[in-house]
Amino acid sequence: MIAPIADEPTLFFVEFHLYMFIYHSFCSYQDHKCFTELKEFLLKVCQEKDLIDDLRLLLGEQAHNVGLLVSQRVLNLPPQLLPPLYDALFDEVSWATEDEPTEELRKSFCFKFYVLVSRIYKHKNADQKKGPSIVSDEAIIYIKPEDEIFRKLSTWSFSFPLHTQQLAAHELRNYQLMGLVMAVEAEKISTYRQQLQCLINES
Repeated sequence: MIAPIADEPTLFFVEFHLYMFIYHSFCSYQDHKCFTELKEFLLKVCQEKDLIDDLRLLLGEQAHNVGLLVSQRVLNLPPQLLPPLYDALFDEVSWATEDEPTEELRKSFCFKFYVLVSRIYKHKNADQKKGPSIVSDEAIIYIKPEDEIFRKLSTWSFSFPLHTQQLAAHELRNYQLMGLVMAVEAEKISTYRQQLQCLINES
């Protein structure tokens, strides 16, 4: 069962500890401390010189067109549930552009980009294999399979090391837990939904 939480920005919960939500836009919450800290953090950890200006633009001048997509779930979630959950989330965004009571709120859901922050495991020698900015697919282990689709459809993405004491399984001893930031055009979401359904059907 998926239920929106009243007076919260498009927040969804389900009983097995999965939640996904999209904030109206970065601009709508630009004065909130958590968003200010998040923007500062993302700009700090972005070491890709050719991407930093694009990131700064999305978090600044174009922030009113950017939605922050946050997704967290247990890893043993049945994969068959993923397509309907994402469908419900993006359908809610689409409906909000027509159903919200004020024009300001309706416009706040007219996204042109989504910024996603997730986690991956990256091989410690990945950069040596393919150069400083290109990572081969086999060098990355996606904790959530849907993130691989997002990354392939993204306009740009970058990873950064996470400083955590989390113990990795023996088979991940040569991998490092990394943060993954992606920018995905809103017009690519329909393709994402189709590819996610195909991925689940083939698994």
